[in-house]
Amino acid sequence: MNPRNRITTLLREWLEMTHLECHAIQVGRWSELGRIQKSKAALQQPLNDAIEQWRKENPAEAAATPFRREITRLLDLESHNSELLAVRKREVREKMLLLEQVLYDLRRLRSSYAEASEAA
Repeated sequence: MNPRNRITTLLREWLEMTHLECHAIQVGRWSELGRIQKSKAALQQPLNDAIEQWRKENPAEAAATPFRREITRLLDLESHNSELLAVRKREVREKMLLLEQVLYDLRRLRSSYAEASEAA
């Protein structure tokens, strides 16, 4: 496969994984999210290598930045996923704080019943 086709294929794979990543974040499948992010990380070096080879073989075409649209779209989606993940993390933190408060209240309630039964 020539470098340009390889770049196109790798960018398409990245796009698919970015959509899967978004879904994993939305439904809270954190282990799946981790696997997707590892897969995306594994694409980085092959993509960099293909781009470098393509630039060496086609300097004039490379100067025209033909992949700009695809890369811009990926960056927008990555930014969206990052924002979505930040919201999900905030929601989880809020739930944890609420659960901690409930646990504290239950402990206080239990101790007040223990004191009442000791007094009787």
